[in-house]
Amino acid sequence: MIQPSPHIADAVSSITEMHRHQLLEFLSTYANFEQANNEAAQLTGIQRFFPDDQSFTEFQRQLRRPIAVSTIANHREWGDFQTPSSLAARICEYLIASGVSPQIIIEPTYGLGRFIFAARKAFPTTKLIYGVEIQDKYEWNLKTALLLKSFDGLGASTEIELHRDDIFTHRFSGDLLKTQNLLIIGNPPWVTNTELSGLQSRNLPKKVNLKSLDGMDALTGKSNFDLGESILLRLLETFAGRHGTLALLCKNSVIKNFVELLPRRRFKVANIRALEIDAQREFGAAVDASLLVLETGTLKTSLTCKAGTLNRPQQFDRSLGWIKGRFVANIESYMAHAELDGQSPLVWRQGIKHDCARIMELSRQANLWINGNGEAVKVESEYVYPLLKSSDLRSFEISDARKRVIVTQQQLGEDTAKLERAAPALWQYLMRNAAAIAARKSIIYRGKPRFSIFGIGEYSFKPYKVAISGLYKSACFSIVLPMDNRPAMLDDTCYFLGFDNYRDALFTTALLNSSIVKDLLQAIVFADAKRPYTKEALMRIDLARAAALISFREIVNELQNRNYEPRRRISEADYEAYKQILSADHQNSQAQLSFI
Repeated sequence: MIQPSPHIADAVSSITEMHRHQLLEFLSTYANFEQANNEAAQLTGIQRFFPDDQSFTEFQRQLRRPIAVSTIANHREWGDFQTPSSLAARICEYLIASGVSPQIIIEPTYGLGRFIFAARKAFPTTKLIYGVEIQDKYEWNLKTALLLKSFDGLGASTEIELHRDDIFTHRFSGDLLKTQNLLIIGNPPWVTNTELSGLQSRNLPKKVNLKSLDGMDALTGKSNFDLGESILLRLLETFAGRHGTLALLCKNSVIKNFVELLPRRRFKVANIRALEIDAQREFGAAVDASLLVLETGTLKTSLTCKAGTLNRPQQFDRSLGWIKGRFVANIESYMAHAELDGQSPLVWRQGIKHDCARIMELSRQANLWINGNGEAVKVESEYVYPLLKSSDLRSFEISDARKRVIVTQQQLGEDTAKLERAAPALWQYLMRNAAAIAARKSIIYRGKPRFSIFGIGEYSFKPYKVAISGLYKSACFSIVLPMDNRPAMLDDTCYFLGFDNYRDALFTTALLNSSIVKDLLQAIVFADAKRPYTKEALMRIDLARAAALISFREIVNELQNRNYEPRRRISEADYEAYKQILSADHQNSQAQLSFI
């Protein structure tokens, strides 16, 4: 007995009644699948349309069933954003205008086959279109669509070879690996490995440290990568040595990460271009994305990428990539401010990470502290601190906080068992909520004391801070004052410098908000990133050089322009002393400004 095939059923489910009659009439003229395959090869270019007689019979059986609702588009598990036919056609038109004329076309994740249809039409002299797709239903959907197109007189001009396989492990034939004049075109999934893991997806590459991250970075969010990034790297590892063109739709973050990797991977690629598309219009996706185009098999490796839009593909707004050994977002703008790109004499820190806001964060209601579960909380006050989040860092000075946070440690790895004696009320509260705290998923808590937090150290308890949100597109540095005689804490979306005195914090805030520093940041920071401002970017600001270029009078003007009245008198002598500390060696800076 033939077992029903959900893949064939789904492929034919949305076919109209008229097309069903056409297909049945066509197939009924053949006694077996081999005869049908011979004719289908002439019509579609697919050499083995039906793999066996069972699939041939099942296909006809499904065509006789009532029309059902297709589920072909419901594949969040796989990170699908199926390419509109019009966009695929525009991309092929751009490639033709760029002089691309491939012998073989590879589509690594063909899905509904929009790029295969567009490429077949745009490049009629191509010998072979080679598609790989992991999902059975997409294979049958594409084959059926190609067969129907052939009935409209759009028959095969190119052989099409489809492989139902995982692109991460697919083995390309030796002949294909030797071919020159390739075109790799497509739209790999726009989803991260973390998102796929959350969806319990099977479509995950082998876990590797793609970015060669060290220590904690390899365990936390920095090791998260886009699935399309892994596919891009796999394709270049396989084909970068062959002459051809690669044109893939990618999130801008993937393109940025790829260009940043180039000095380490040294792929033989050049003439790299990122042509932005309107992803909201084309896919209904609130994400920044572009068509990545590059030439493979080149003599030299390019380390820069020209950026523009697909609407105006010959006009480039900027270049991103490597210049003078530094990775920047806008090379043209960067050159005017490169002298400020160095090493910060002060160490930027990330705020507290606890991953349990319902328990660890408190809000004031009347005279009570209330947790995220709506429960009144009474714990020892010395373990409760003002808390600022990214949304709080909007003004030049911050002197109040909406929330409080429970701080269980003063340094990383500190034993929390002593809280049972030192803070019995806090201990009882934590024990009542131990299950919720233990349910934190991050690997960083494994093997650590109970109720541990991260991003904590002597620097966290400095009375004055200069802070910035890591999440917003434009930089705004705030001076953070003590609150209720307690140092304020920042959450882990923020970065900060800690100070023992107000004047040094004030001078630093003014310098960081100066036009030359902000211009540097705009040149090196990728504003469309999920977290534009990172510790790495902030550590590149040479504050000592900025202080040498900015006079005390300019500092005063900056404060006046903001209508900010310093809380303590500042003098030019104070500023000169501050500059001397910045210019000293790193150990002297730590000793005199107490940077930890």
